[in-house]
Amino acid sequence: MSAIIEMEYGNMAKSISHIGDFIEQTSKRNKDSAILNVLSVSNSQGFIQQSEQFENRIVASDDTSNYKIVARNDFAFNPARINVGSIARLTTFERGIVSPMYICFRTKNNLFPEYLDYFFESKRFFAEIQKRLEGSVRQCLSFEGLCNIPLCIPTVEVQQQIGKRLSTLAKEIKLEIDFLELLQRQKRFLLHQMFI
Repeated sequence: MSAIIEMEYGNMAKSISHIGDFIEQTSKRNKDSAILNVLSVSNSQGFIQQSEQFENRIVASDDTSNYKIVARNDFAFNPARINVGSIARLTTFERGIVSPMYICFRTKNNLFPEYLDYFFESKRFFAEIQKRLEGSVRQCLSFEGLCNIPLCIPTVEVQQQIGKRLSTLAKEIKLEIDFLELLQRQKRFLLHQMFI
């Protein structure tokens, strides 16, 4: 999958546009503590419930009124863990809340969220992050640092085509992986039966 992403994003001409031209930061708070769905961003699974991230331990504060609200298609990242891929778009829940340390944002109308989501998986994006990390002990990426990353933006129609192609491919890969896992389980079962 990563090779296909590189093909889609790697050949784009240099552009004077930057991510910041197409996103806006969000920081709406859970003031009345009405939203109870506490989420984290995993570098391998994207948005997940915090209890899954921390093995059924509750690490959220009892008072979540300062937590940030995220809605479907919003993005969030941990500034101190983005260098290991902890950035994601919310697709598995309609909404939730994340720790105040997360930086949250959404795309504007001229940027298809799925297009940006796949750009975040590209080698080019990770190379740009490395140039913008700040701090000596724990290196972090600020929202301004993210905004300064160059991004070539084709028309919305082309963005949607690219996003759709990559989504279809990701689904097909997942189906093949799931099928392979079933075959491996069947093989283990049959080998076990053979030697009973």
